[in-house]
Amino acid sequence: MRFFLFIILIILSFGCIRNNKVPKDVIPQNQMRKIMWDLMRADAYVTDFIMKDSIRDKKAESAKLYEKIFEIHATTQETFKKSLAFYQSRPDLFKVVSDSLRVEEKKSQQYPEEKKPQIDTTLRKMKLNKKLVEKKP
Repeated sequence: MRFFLFIILIILSFGCIRNNKVPKDVIPQNQMRKIMWDLMRADAYVTDFIMKDSIRDKKAESAKLYEKIFEIHATTQETFKKSLAFYQSRPDLFKVVSDSLRVEEKKSQQYPEEKKPQIDTTLRKMKLNKKLVEKKP
């Protein structure tokens, strides 16, 4: 009886271990992050520019942009959807992707510090010359 209990305990302990490997038919995390980032930027473009143009169709433009993005990343919409479903079923792996997207967003929102206005060099020279002229008695 103890032997069966020991075997069941071993099976349960190995059954609880999660494998962090991504299957071969799923897009790797780094590539998934890049694709999702490009899709988010495409959505922002459609929202900011296409929506303002009443002649253009938002859904058609989004579909064109998405297909172009999938073409650039050498994948298909079906593969992306399958990979997204896999990552959503594995929150531990999806958290890595979503956190890197947040970091990417913060980087894109940071603007370089504005330089302090410098004194015009001609104005500086004029002030120096004025001081030199005043010192000559």
